[in-house]
Amino acid sequence: MDRDFAQSVAAPVRRCASRRGLPTSSGDARVASNRRLLPDVSRLRWGTALDIPMGEGGGVTPYRVRAATVEDGPRIRALFSRAYGAEWPEEDWKWKFLRNPDGWFGVVAETEEGEIVGNFSGWPMQFLLAGDRRRVYSAGDVATAPEARGLGKNRNVYADMATAFYDSVQAEGVPFTIGFPHPRAHEISRRLGRTRDYFAVREVRVPCEAFPPAPPGVETGDFVTESFDPLWTAACWTLPAAAVRDRARSNWRFHARPTRYYRMVRLVSGREDLAWAALSVVGEDAIVADFLGRDEEGGDLLPLFSAVAAEASRLGARRLKFWKSPGGPGGRTIEKLGGEERDAGFWIVGRVFDEEGARLFLRSGHFVPSLWDVI
Repeated sequence: MDRDFAQSVAAPVRRCASRRGLPTSSGDARVASNRRLLPDVSRLRWGTALDIPMGEGGGVTPYRVRAATVEDGPRIRALFSRAYGAEWPEEDWKWKFLRNPDGWFGVVAETEEGEIVGNFSGWPMQFLLAGDRRRVYSAGDVATAPEARGLGKNRNVYADMATAFYDSVQAEGVPFTIGFPHPRAHEISRRLGRTRDYFAVREVRVPCEAFPPAPPGVETGDFVTESFDPLWTAACWTLPAAAVRDRARSNWRFHARPTRYYRMVRLVSGREDLAWAALSVVGEDAIVADFLGRDEEGGDLLPLFSAVAAEASRLGARRLKFWKSPGGPGGRTIEKLGGEERDAGFWIVGRVFDEEGARLFLRSGHFVPSLWDVI
């Protein structure tokens, strides 16, 4: 498949993986020459054109569902503009898909005339699950042309794309997918995408003034350097289920994004980072998008969160917002903060292909807002 894979997976991931006995890309035949792990779409169910009635005229417009390519980018973004009435900036699309260190994969519905009338894309992430590195997809970039909606109770463009997408990632060995649909999309995902509800997302809000003073050795900035590598190596051992957050992926997620600004806060000793967090300040709220520590019991997280609260206050925020996490050091620490807990207004959902892997994440996972690209 013709795709532009612009960045490589950094050496820290391979070092961390090799130290834990994890498989690295060096032994995978699906790795491009620039070390990008590519999705295998050879098993994608390519069907013949489907005759589906579209529009009000009673006519029939045949279409097929196929894997998306780089060349589809402008037409996919145009489709989103038609479907949602808002532009998807080109640089943001390229950041999310073409520059993602873990590659990208999606399917489109295309008419005989070459018009894209549907898109179903996934944002892949490398996960650590009980010591194994697995690819997990966050599926949620879905759009259909207005004239392609409501094509039938049991079969339509959305359902055909969802089937093609999930069949392909299941064949690839993906243990589960995740997604964060809004209420209307939630029902469509359940009915046509056959996703299951994992749990309702809960927020924990803590006033910045409730934290102790920031400890010494705090540094702030917009990206991480080689001093971050030992922290990630140590953090690997404390997280039974979590998205990989090595230096390359942290900088891609929180520094390279053209349409968002994140502030990074680090506890530092000498030339090494001891703990790290990324926050996004929106008005009076500072969302703690992600964080890492070295202590398996989370003993270094309260000092980290104190430093984050001080930086958030400096940037004009009044409170920190966390996601309640089912496990990991963060889950226990956030529980002890005693903040105001409330429903975030949406669920995490997905398809499960490996019950054991999904169960580990849902019961013990490092559940943070950065798993959702809206934040």
